[in-house]
Amino acid sequence: MHLQSSIVVSRTPEDVWAYLGNHENVPAWDRGVGSTRANPNTAPGVGFEFDTFRDSVGASEAERGRMSYRVAQTDPVNGCVVQLTNSDGNARYFRKAEWRFNVRPAADGALITCAAHFKLRFRYIFMGPVLFMMRRAIHRDLVSLKDVLESQSPPAAFEGGVSQTP
Repeated sequence: MHLQSSIVVSRTPEDVWAYLGNHENVPAWDRGVGSTRANPNTAPGVGFEFDTFRDSVGASEAERGRMSYRVAQTDPVNGCVVQLTNSDGNARYFRKAEWRFNVRPAADGALITCAAHFKLRFRYIFMGPVLFMMRRAIHRDLVSLKDVLESQSPPAAFEGGVSQTP
């Protein structure tokens, strides 16, 4: 399944990449993420790994909706690819999942495109129509990202990224 959305933000592509390159910024714009944690055994850039969590005090990692990711690609032409790496908790539904981000110059700033590509495990194939019905969720997250990017002043808001412009 392939779900995709785009939005134009009033920031330079470099500012957008700097912000997106910091996993700690994800909770500010992704409605399903309450916190993140970097894998201390990985370095910034391709191969960097991190977890996202919904926040639930006192719950186990699985109960908190842990999803684990690895940055698989960063380059100027094809953008950034972030792959799901765990198969427990909410990730159990997916045989394979990845999110692709591209940022291109636009007349009014930068065009951000986010595409989710995933294959469901056979036993969860019934969820395909449900996930398709949620396709607007990517756009809602991009609207949140736009709001955050346009409300903050660079450079302080964009420091600490794990990767430079792809």
